[in-house]
Amino acid sequence: MTALAPNRKALNLVAKLRPYSERRRVRTTTGTLLWDRLRTVLCQAQRMGIQGSIPEALRDPRLVRVLSRQFNVPVPSLDACERHYRDHLESFRQPERYIGRQIVLRFSATDPVGRAETWARAERLIAILFFDEKMFGDLVASYDSVSGGLGSGRIGPVVHGELSDQLESALFGLRPGQIYPTPVVTPQGIHVVLLDRIVAGELVPFEAAYARISATLRSELRTGAARRHLARLAERYKAAAE
Repeated sequence: MTALAPNRKALNLVAKLRPYSERRRVRTTTGTLLWDRLRTVLCQAQRMGIQGSIPEALRDPRLVRVLSRQFNVPVPSLDACERHYRDHLESFRQPERYIGRQIVLRFSATDPVGRAETWARAERLIAILFFDEKMFGDLVASYDSVSGGLGSGRIGPVVHGELSDQLESALFGLRPGQIYPTPVVTPQGIHVVLLDRIVAGELVPFEAAYARISATLRSELRTGAARRHLARLAERYKAAAE
């Protein structure tokens, strides 16, 4: 008992088990093995901080996750992996990628007047681009203070999570060919943002996804085995307690 429950807290759930195991003196090898397994599982649950009644502990998803790692399961067949790939095809599609352009105007956070002037300049650039988008090359060469006037105004291809929240909110809300109607402020400066096109996500071929699919199916098999094991322990505990 001490080896299974190295600290005092770990004895709580096992203590609940003791009256049933003592009242039902199971002399068969199968019965003894059942109580030993149940005691081991409950000690593990207690060490994880799982509390409550024994049936509640045996249903706790945290216990399922931990026990699932202990089960050896067969490698899924190629047919099973191909079937999973066909049934979940869209989950193997890469995300859409956004390609756009920007002009970034630097400003000083400690200079409110300069910030207001920079904001007004960005608004004028947006108005010019609404009138003639072809002016972008000349404007970015003249006003992109972050890139040093080298005409580096390209954004992307990018996916969600690769830009600041402010830029993502602006860029990903546009349709191809649109200009964001107001300047966008980030720690880098004040941005004028355009979206040129959206590249559809490509489907990852089965061969490239096979290892991930196999690992996913094996994980599902382990989880299922752990749930069944705990369910059997719960049923036998219930039968002994009645």
